Amino acid sequence: MSAGMHVEEVVEKLKAACKDAGGQTAWGAAHGVSGAYVHDCVRGRRDPGESILRALGLQREVRYIPRGRETVALYDADGVTLVTAEVLP
Repeated sequence: MSAGMHVEEVVEKLKAACKDAGGQTAWGAAHGVSGAYVHDCVRGRRDPGESILRALGLQREVRYIPRGRETVALYDADGVTLVTAEVLP
């Protein structure tokens, strides 16, 4: 399995590709997507979808991993811990 990328890294890759193409509109036109859609992805309003990922040579992979145990605490107004508990996964 190859190392994955976070969406922020994908957006950086998209930004670089747009710069190389002469702008977001030009890159979008070359890859069959609207400039507005590219702009929304670059600005973080939308996550890149299949058409953008394909053009960047990427694909989305969803993973589910086991939750670890989590400890929570209840504090009073002075910051003194009143109780701690472990949250069940």
